[in-house]
Amino acid sequence: MGAMELNKREVIAGGLGAGLGFAAKGARAQGAGTRASATPPVNTGKQTSSVDTDYKPRRFNKVIELWEDGQPAWYTTVRPDPTVNSYELGKAMCKTWADMINYDMEHELFDMTELHEFMRGLADGGGTRSGHRMPVVFVTCPVLGLNEDYMLANSWVLGQILDMGVTGIQLCHARDPKAVEVAAHMACRYPFDYPGVPKLPRQGLRGASAGFANHVWGMNNAQYVRIADLWPLNPKGEILFGLKIEDTIADANAETSLSVPGVAFAEWGPTDNNYWLSGFDGLPLDGSRFDETKFPKMMAVHDMVLRLCKKHQVRYLNLATNLPGTFNYVQNQIQDGAMLLVGSEETALAGREFTKRKMPI
Repeated sequence: MGAMELNKREVIAGGLGAGLGFAAKGARAQGAGTRASATPPVNTGKQTSSVDTDYKPRRFNKVIELWEDGQPAWYTTVRPDPTVNSYELGKAMCKTWADMINYDMEHELFDMTELHEFMRGLADGGGTRSGHRMPVVFVTCPVLGLNEDYMLANSWVLGQILDMGVTGIQLCHARDPKAVEVAAHMACRYPFDYPGVPKLPRQGLRGASAGFANHVWGMNNAQYVRIADLWPLNPKGEILFGLKIEDTIADANAETSLSVPGVAFAEWGPTDNNYWLSGFDGLPLDGSRFDETKFPKMMAVHDMVLRLCKKHQVRYLNLATNLPGTFNYVQNQIQDGAMLLVGSEETALAGREFTKRKMPI
């Protein structure tokens, strides 16, 4: 029996309660995971004590819906793996405990076929427990926010990713505000003048080629293009655009980058910033995760990005753990204002209980 068929059977047999030890991982940028064999289950089915069992969705993107209700959203990470049946993985992950899936191609295999099949499976997964068609999916890709010319030359990559039906893009190493503008306003938007949305100097480049994307979203093209726009720039938009402020150049330009219209979420990229700010001192030889609080330069960047996110109404992303007394303890992160969190299902349940979440998991 081949490895592909074996993994397909593992996904099916595992259903919604068994671990997907070969693809669903923690978030690398936030330092929460490696390619370890043990991973959380797709969904244990546990709900908060405040859950509304009669909950009815009001929009396509469940993360935006949570944010509109003042609730943090939670994500887990999937990475492309040619030994895994991506279609079956997508079907299983439609029932994930997470609200959002980071499909990570920043440092992984950049394979649009794997992404295509994952999204096709997600669309065929039967919907989420909250009543939404699917979890939100944002892609981190190897195209970086280095400068305007670089982004103009590589904008096609972001457009093709969106044509796979994903609901978000995260731009890594967001160094140059002009690159951020090109990525957000040109690569991720259509050229339409959307009612009630400010007209921007840069016009969208997406064209009439998203037949697969509208299929994934379960609608025709005319319906798709009317909502496939950036939120909160367009209050009716259902696509999220995020930034990683994760090196010293990005840190210096963070104020301007985070003020670009259409940026919905951002993180301070502690793992990469640790390379730039701490060098080898930030990499314990035993392989353990670094302690941010021991590096004043790191904490200064954290505080700055958090402050700027609040100033510009950008949702702040951070790692969360269920370890009281630690920097990343879930209640501390929520009280600090983090609105997009990555952690285990157990940690997410604790956080959702703390915020008295009503949307089913």
